[in-house]
Amino acid sequence: DLQEAIKQALGGNKRARKGSRDRSDAIERRVHGFWLQMKDMTEAYMEFTFRNPELSTDIGAVERGGTIQGTRRMTVVDIWNTYSYDVPLLRGDKGICCSIIAQGLIPSSPWDPKYAVSIRVLEVFRLAKLRSPGLGMQAWLRTLADLSRKPYNSSVTHHFTNCFDLYQEILDVVDSRVKQALKRDSPNWRLKNCCPACTYDLEDEEDLHFSLLYCMDGNRSAQRVRGSVRGTKERPDPRIEAAGGDYFLSREAVNRWSKDRLAAEMENEIDDDPTNQSHCKDRWKNMSEDLTSKSWAIFDETGLFLALCRHGFTMKGSDMVRSGEQAKYPLSMAHEILTAFPCKKRHGGGYDCGCGLEVTIENSPLAPLAKENGLRMLVGAFHGHAHNRKCQLDYLSTYVTGLGLEDLEGCERKFSQTNGLAKCTRYATVFHRRQAYRTYLAHLDTFDTYANLSKFLVNNYMQARGILNTEKVVHELMVKAGVTSEIMEGRLQEEKNYLEGLSREPDEETESMDYYKALVNLHKRRERFLEVFVEDSTEGGVARRHANESYDKALNLVQRLEVQMGIVNRWTEGDPEWKNAAELLANQKYRRAVDDMERLALQRISEFAKIGQKGLPYKIRTHIAKAMQVRSKALRNAVSKYNRAAAALTPPGRSLKEEDIIEHGFLAEFDILRDIRGHIVSHAWATPAARTLLDSYHKLKRAKEEIQRLNIEIKRFVTYMDDEKELLLKTRREVEEGNPVLAFFIRRYGHQRGRFNTIHMEKLRELAAKLGDDFTGSLEVGTRLPVTDDIQMEDAGEREGNVEGGQVVEQGMEPDAEESGSEDSEVDNEDEDIVTVIDSVTTLVLQEDDGEE
Repeated sequence: DLQEAIKQALGGNKRARKGSRDRSDAIERRVHGFWLQMKDMTEAYMEFTFRNPELSTDIGAVERGGTIQGTRRMTVVDIWNTYSYDVPLLRGDKGICCSIIAQGLIPSSPWDPKYAVSIRVLEVFRLAKLRSPGLGMQAWLRTLADLSRKPYNSSVTHHFTNCFDLYQEILDVVDSRVKQALKRDSPNWRLKNCCPACTYDLEDEEDLHFSLLYCMDGNRSAQRVRGSVRGTKERPDPRIEAAGGDYFLSREAVNRWSKDRLAAEMENEIDDDPTNQSHCKDRWKNMSEDLTSKSWAIFDETGLFLALCRHGFTMKGSDMVRSGEQAKYPLSMAHEILTAFPCKKRHGGGYDCGCGLEVTIENSPLAPLAKENGLRMLVGAFHGHAHNRKCQLDYLSTYVTGLGLEDLEGCERKFSQTNGLAKCTRYATVFHRRQAYRTYLAHLDTFDTYANLSKFLVNNYMQARGILNTEKVVHELMVKAGVTSEIMEGRLQEEKNYLEGLSREPDEETESMDYYKALVNLHKRRERFLEVFVEDSTEGGVARRHANESYDKALNLVQRLEVQMGIVNRWTEGDPEWKNAAELLANQKYRRAVDDMERLALQRISEFAKIGQKGLPYKIRTHIAKAMQVRSKALRNAVSKYNRAAAALTPPGRSLKEEDIIEHGFLAEFDILRDIRGHIVSHAWATPAARTLLDSYHKLKRAKEEIQRLNIEIKRFVTYMDDEKELLLKTRREVEEGNPVLAFFIRRYGHQRGRFNTIHMEKLRELAAKLGDDFTGSLEVGTRLPVTDDIQMEDAGEREGNVEGGQVVEQGMEPDAEESGSEDSEVDNEDEDIVTVIDSVTTLVLQEDDGEE
């Protein structure tokens, strides 16, 4: 029969092959087997979906024209039941897999399938997982078992996984065919057109200070446990490189920017000017390799790194592999974006430690490209408050010209969504983890970010108008304070110059404090010496020897400092030098108290944010709650210590309460509190009222810039929706006459985003009507600037696939066979021979069943 003939074609029965075949290449052989049939299976899927678009018809109910020449018994997993089904094999079907798919089923094996899953089950699971990324495959299969009122069978998981992987690949091929028909298959097309509001440039647009804004950040929640830790050996999988699609950078593309590879190029270019170095880098734990190196033995991928446009569309992503958040990740992202948008000048890139990254870029081979495109690294509004005040004056979003109201914290919001995938990918393979993140990010771009794009634009417009409504009040306060716009503009530079003078203590003050502490210590040691050497002392010989040695050491230190400082007469307690040094030491203790208080305040704010995080395990939540209780006590002690140190100053410093320092806005005040020598209260900009007025003034400027940017983005968005509708309709009409099936999928592709366009236009019209004359934008359709692809694609026939051995392999999915005579080539040739044998065996058996020769 057919089954025995297939076994013979595969090299004998299972028992004979079991001991002789190495199963380590099982994934490769299965994947290669599906790839060789991918073109025919994709066409079978497209035909079935075209006939049954709602996937509501029962298996086998869809009529297929042709002569039935045999059947194939399969175990089918469906929505309501798991049952056996005889798949009809028609004359003209290109293999058993195509016959199975034509019935609305996806086979689990390329050669001898016995299990299949209905397409509607796979589609429902795919959509449910995209909406709830924490949904696991076992939970889904147990649900199906409950619906069919049967016990759960763990062996089904393996077959379901194979079917779902094949289904995802078929969907990817269909998507590539649609994009090819739309001429959207050029390299980096998705990146260059990822956001309608950012990348859809129009003619006669007003020039913006930053033509492109984006943010970058890493997320360590997306870790994956290595196979060796789980006690399993990961088999080679040829699908890994393609799993990330056009969303992920390859590991090689990231590693080319690693420290080791750039060391030779950067060696003679490192800037030694200390004023250009960032002092904020040590504040970020994600920059510390010591905290992540211990996890390398457990995790292979230690996180996920993303770059997003300001509206939240994913530009590029990469895996963080066995490392912390190294500079190679933002460097590779910046290089990819700068290369993709050479016509956009003045890029603005947000990063947690953007101040430090800017120095790294200036000293790297990326510097010429960054300078040519005007790249400026910035710091997000949330993370910026943890930077020192001097850094904030240059990088904080409130003070950066041209940034508008953008907070550059989109990555944090995106990670709050992708964190749901972490528990399902922690123990996944490299391929399945990357595939899961790629499909989920693509889903978010279409069904979340795009669906809410008009909401983003409207909310930002209303926020900016609300700030501009306070312009009259701010101007009245400026008149009352006796300041003009010119004075307000100069206060940031004045404050920056002042803080630069506080960056380091003078050497003479440091020496005076050291000498003062040495004298105080000498005085204590002398008292102890006299105490043990009095006649009636009860101290023994050891105590006397120790007191003598301690006194000698203290005396030697004082003498050494006197020689170093050129002091002739030793200071005494009544001397002016003694009082001055004591005051300097009190100031030093005060600054240290401020440092401790700032550190505890930052930790407390971070814990407040974490304890409310969705999906946080109970034990971790409890641990954070206990840590917060301990931190509260430590913070109270730190505040008390600070107030004592402030009271000891001359004149006394500012007194604080615990509730004052746990607000984000207060974090900018810590660098001001550290000032003691300069009598900061004498500066007009240093008072709380003046600083509040300064922030309000700059927020007004940012609001005007936001309105300017939103007016451009709204017109781009309106034009994009109109152009997209026309393009899809035109292409569908051109394709429909010759290929109605492909035209059907083009229509479905357009409906993914098109379903939201009516809502978008309604919101934008409501905004214009609500604001009236205050709405300075336009809802008219503009004209897009001409777009030219960097690389002209090959002929359509060559793009469709490459012909090998009589079988068509979709381009980008063919097995690696670069070296002739290699082991991979032998495997491919063997698989092709097997396909030919099986097709011939199938044809012969079916002909014999019909009584034909």
